[in-house]
Amino acid sequence: MGDVSQVVFAVGRPGPGGLSLLGTAFAVGTRRLATAYHVTGADDDGLAIVAPRVSNMREYQDTSDTRVQTIPVRIVAADPLKDLCVLELKTPFSQITFSHELSGTDVVPPGSPVVTHGFPHANFGRMVLTQQVAHVGARILIDNSGQKSKHVVLNTQAREGQSGGPVFDADLRLVVGVVLGSYAPGGGGGISLGGVDPATLHQTTHAISAEYLGAML
Repeated sequence: MGDVSQVVFAVGRPGPGGLSLLGTAFAVGTRRLATAYHVTGADDDGLAIVAPRVSNMREYQDTSDTRVQTIPVRIVAADPLKDLCVLELKTPFSQITFSHELSGTDVVPPGSPVVTHGFPHANFGRMVLTQQVAHVGARILIDNSGQKSKHVVLNTQAREGQSGGPVFDADLRLVVGVVLGSYAPGGGGGISLGGVDPATLHQTTHAISAEYLGAML
């Protein structure tokens, strides 16, 4: 596939202090991207992705450079029950070149190596596209309002900003899942220490099967 830095994007929205980073999105078409629904919510007012700041993952990402070029996007499909959302570029002639394919969690049984990309600690304004290698620890079904969806449990710790990022197979050819976040029993511990919910400090991250994006495109 082409370099991941050109197909995975930070998602943001203008705020009082500038662009407020919300999470991660990735290409699923020449003009469409996928993310988690809880990243965007139902409102796409001001919603944008950030154009790539490096040409490949080998480059050093300058954390002191806060300049960004944003590309406006709109919501074209949303599934709150599965926590998935599809975005579309609003600018008429913009396109994304990509070569990966959508698959699903059926192809990554427990023990399989997978690769995630996202922007951890985006809630602190940090915009560093980060690759992490993990293993599938379990495949599970999660019931939401009577609908059961396929998920995988990844043996890694997710931080805010990684939600909506792609889970690739080891060859970076197939997107098998979408990162939804850390497992937080009961919705979290109800307290925050340094901006971190202690209930999420464990090596357990949930990702939903990317197969559900097919029906949304």
